[in-house]
Amino acid sequence: MNWIVGIELIAFVVIYLLRLVTGGWNGSIMPGYFVGIYAFEAGIVSLVGFVMLSRSNEQVFTSNNYRLIPASDTKLYFSNILTTVVAYLYLQILEAILGNIVMFASGMGKSLMMSPEFGGSNFLMGFELFLVLVLGALLLWTGITVIHFLINWISGFLPFGRQKLVTFILYFVVTWIALVIFNFTTGKVISFLYKNISLQGISNMAQFSRIMWLSIAITFVWVAIFTAANIYLLKRWTETTR
Repeated sequence: MNWIVGIELIAFVVIYLLRLVTGGWNGSIMPGYFVGIYAFEAGIVSLVGFVMLSRSNEQVFTSNNYRLIPASDTKLYFSNILTTVVAYLYLQILEAILGNIVMFASGMGKSLMMSPEFGGSNFLMGFELFLVLVLGALLLWTGITVIHFLINWISGFLPFGRQKLVTFILYFVVTWIALVIFNFTTGKVISFLYKNISLQGISNMAQFSRIMWLSIAITFVWVAIFTAANIYLLKRWTETTR
């Protein structure tokens, strides 16, 4: 993860130097629009980091080196997913620290701290968004893994299951079915719990907070379901490939 952040910082410094060369020095350490530039870079870094962690997370379950470790499949699964989450949180913490440095260097951080809206509700919202971020990443990782395990399981019963074209079709079909089930079930649960919600939508912070906690609870349930399915498939149907 460090090298990704390093590349991001190099790109940011290059943009900053180009600003000095082309725009000159206007007395400010860093203009406000650099916060937007950094936010864009941070989004790309988070996406790249997520994809790389997803790849390494999948490789552990099909690697001889890891599966031969004298530990149960359940322990291997949870230790692997925990390591992945910690690595992702480490990346996000680095991004947050650098982002705050950029904000204060541009002067936006001071104005935010002095804003009357800056208070406990903002911290609560930040905590809720943090939980959504972590559980959302977990949902994607566990969902990707369960689809991958299902493909391996189905392929074992097909005469040409290991061919690339068959595997591609299976990925498409299984992913589509999984998304339909996920969207239908989640939509029904949300509509049932919020059938009496105001037609005007979110009208205050308390209502927004309730919706956030509902999203967190639903995501947690799906993560638990995917985790149980993954552990079962890992124990019964998943073999090493390298």
